[in-house]
Amino acid sequence: VSTGVFTAPVRGAYHFEFYVSANGHSSHGTAAFLVKNNEQIVAALERQTSGFGTAANGATLLLEAGDVVFMRLWLNSIICDNMFHHSTFSGHLLFTM
Repeated sequence: VSTGVFTAPVRGAYHFEFYVSANGHSSHGTAAFLVKNNEQIVAALERQTSGFGTAANGATLLLEAGDVVFMRLWLNSIICDNMFHHSTFSGHLLFTM
C-alpha cells in the first residue's frame, strides 16, 4: 500500500531528496516542504512565468522508529508530473544508530 508517508522502521540516519516541477503557464508557483512529524524541515520554491520551473532540496535526518516523513505543498502552490516523473520524493537509510 502506498500512503505517501514514510514511517521509519528503525532508529537511524536517513537521507531524503525531493524534486518538484511546475508549469509556468499557471498563476501559481510551486512550493513544497519536507516534513518530519508535522515539523517543516526544508523547502523548495520556484515560480516561472513561462515554461517549466523546477526546484529541489534534501536533508539528512536522525529518525526514531515510528517517526514519519512526508511532503506538504504550500497553500495555493502546485506541482506538475507526468509519465516522465519530473516530481519525485525519495529517501534511504544511511546507517542505524
